[in-house]
Amino acid sequence: MTTKTLVSAIALAVSTFTSAMAADVSMPYKAAPAAPAFSWTGCYVGGNGGGGRGVNEQQPILGLTFNADHSSGWLAGVQGGCDYQVGSLVVGLEGQFDWADMKDTTATLISGGAAGILLTTQLDRVATATGRIGYAFDRVLFYAKGGAAFARFNHQMTQTDFAAFTADFKGSRDVAGFVVGAGIEYALLPNLSLKAEYNYFDFGTNGYTLNCSGNPACAGTPLFPASVRQNMQTVMLGVNWRFNTALAPLVARY
Repeated sequence: MTTKTLVSAIALAVSTFTSAMAADVSMPYKAAPAAPAFSWTGCYVGGNGGGGRGVNEQQPILGLTFNADHSSGWLAGVQGGCDYQVGSLVVGLEGQFDWADMKDTTATLISGGAAGILLTTQLDRVATATGRIGYAFDRVLFYAKGGAAFARFNHQMTQTDFAAFTADFKGSRDVAGFVVGAGIEYALLPNLSLKAEYNYFDFGTNGYTLNCSGNPACAGTPLFPASVRQNMQTVMLGVNWRFNTALAPLVARY
């Protein structure tokens, strides 16, 4: 065997051994970057608007029963609160205030239909203080809420013969009750979320005073007590600007 042939054989053997060693050595594995997840932890302020429908059942006065009125109209206002997320569970507190114009007038005939009483009820404003609990699917949050509700109602009773005689009595009352509801919220951006929710309010039965509005026709009865049972339902849309929220990394496991 010549020297040249010997060198070539040695080179081939070294190359084969090196390739085999390389095949047995695993390359270090670098984990993929952690996928970001949205966090609902933080506080927020926002605005809302929507519509509602209420039932106002005037209680009998001097034995006379009245037809219930079914008020409807709009609500719009502001809200603010804070959330805290643990895993997929989100808990929080929220306060909300809405201006409103929900009203209806119903007629009740008396004296064989020759005269009647018109009852008008109007929701002027409403506020809530609630807790909420929800389950988050990243940027989508399903939640339920419940707590205290406060509202101001304006009342008017008009006695009329549907011709020349009219006597107006008016009164207002601040009432308290409870609210329960449910909704869905979606984080459109890290600091901006949109929501839709349904709420049921119950204010129970509350008394109020009807006062003669200054019409001489009711001067002989300057005031008298009345009471009404009230509940309502609302459907609202809202937007929240969120603070202290961030994209939290998910821990990758291999």
